[in-house]
Amino acid sequence: MNTSLPHTAGTARSARPPAPPAPRGLFAPLNPPITDWRGRRVWLVGASSGIGEACADALYRRGAQVLLSARKAEALQAFVDAHPPRDGALAQAWPLDVTDATAVTATTRAILAQGPLDLVVYCAGHYREMRATAIDMADLRRHLDINYVGALHLMDALVPALIMQGHGHLSLISSVAGFRGLPKSLAYGPTKAA
Repeated sequence: MNTSLPHTAGTARSARPPAPPAPRGLFAPLNPPITDWRGRRVWLVGASSGIGEACADALYRRGAQVLLSARKAEALQAFVDAHPPRDGALAQAWPLDVTDATAVTATTRAILAQGPLDLVVYCAGHYREMRATAIDMADLRRHLDINYVGALHLMDALVPALIMQGHGHLSLISSVAGFRGLPKSLAYGPTKAA
């Protein structure tokens, strides 16, 4: 009988395998995780409500400098007013319509002129219920322009700068609707899967 492992009546225990080593080479993260947000510059595109606003609030509370963009300038300003500068944390409003490629490029350049970015989060999104029995081509296009093409505008303006600065994270927020169709999401689901 092997006595190297303790046994209890009716159960057998096996030794746990050792933890795998940290990933290296091909499977290592491209950017190390950010654990300290104090003084980090984070640009959230689509931050006037929902996930974007919640992320901005959480990051601000952890000491980040949050730069907020969305079409709703009043909502952005309300966030800035409610989050005054403190201990290195601050909030700035950068009104932006992601469907305007020229505006996305100009805003990206203006933000980068203030300093490098540590994280950019694209959470701009458009959703309106739509069924196959009531297709609205204009709204199909609006879903596409905000949820997909807007992200491409941002990547076109931003990725070369992130490469030049040698660091920085880019996160594009999607939806479970991109993996499996949801009721009344004829327009939304495909743009989140793109």
